Parts: sequence; C-alpha cells; structure tokens
Amino acid sequence: MSQQPEKNKKGIKLSLWIPVTLAFILLIAAWTTLIVIAKKHPTEIVPLEEPVAQQTTTDQAE
Repeated sequence: MSQQPEKNKKGIKLSLWIPVTLAFILLIAAWTTLIVIAKKHPTEIVPLEEPVAQQTTTDQAE
C-alpha cells in the first residue's frame, strides 16, 4: 500500500507537465505564425516631407 501514493504522485507530476509543454508549443507556434505573416506583409514605407524651418523672432528683426 505504500507504493500506491508514490505512484499517484508520479502520475500527477507527469500530468502537470503535459499541459505546460502543450502551452509552450502553442505559444511558439503562434509567435512563428505571426512572424511569418509579418514578413510576408511588411508595412508600407511612407515618404515624409521634411518640415520647413520656421524663422524665429530674432531672425525676423534682422
């Protein structure tokens, strides 16, 4: 009878590793999918106009 609780503890430890491992695999798959999609569809580069330098009040006085 003393072996029954030990066997049950091993089963519990093993059963906890299964969902944790599956969760990490799912996370890795999700990140991989997002990275692949991002590489296939990069953001569009939008050219920006350079801002025109404004004159200060001291420049206007001269």
